[in-house]
Amino acid sequence: MRVLLLIAMCLFALGDAASADDGDPRFRRTTPRGSFIADGDALVVGVPGGRAWGIEGELLPLPASPTTIVARLRVSDSSVHEAFVRVAYYASATSRTRQLAIADSAPVTVGERGIVAVALDPPAGAVAYRVRVLARLADRGGTSATDAIRATLHVGARPLGALYSLLLP
Repeated sequence: MRVLLLIAMCLFALGDAASADDGDPRFRRTTPRGSFIADGDALVVGVPGGRAWGIEGELLPLPASPTTIVARLRVSDSSVHEAFVRVAYYASATSRTRQLAIADSAPVTVGERGIVAVALDPPAGAVAYRVRVLARLADRGGTSATDAIRATLHVGARPLGALYSLLLP
């Protein structure tokens, strides 16, 4: 009986309640009620109501040079109030600790296809960061379509300049 209980506990602990599903293995859902798949370079996300939900990337060490996270976001579901990219900073690069600070991109709303950016500007004590693609629904009790948000992320090795501002829609 103890062996069966131990096996059940291990299966539960190692289960994929918030895993990447068929998505990019570098990302995972922030809630098991959401959906996530990778479609080529794009990350396709669906979210439940409540707070901001979506996907999060793995914990990465902060780069030595100035860096900007650039994302192309498209919101195709009218149940989504806004989608955005969030960068969270951490004091440890090896374990999940409390985040020190966050920085959010400008939001993208339904029907929009936007390019957003978040410059990595870590607070004192930060050594790692994590990128999230999140969304909030208009109805906190609702659920979006499984393909409500489409995101393509890029990491730039230098700050964005005047050319980037000319390319904005």
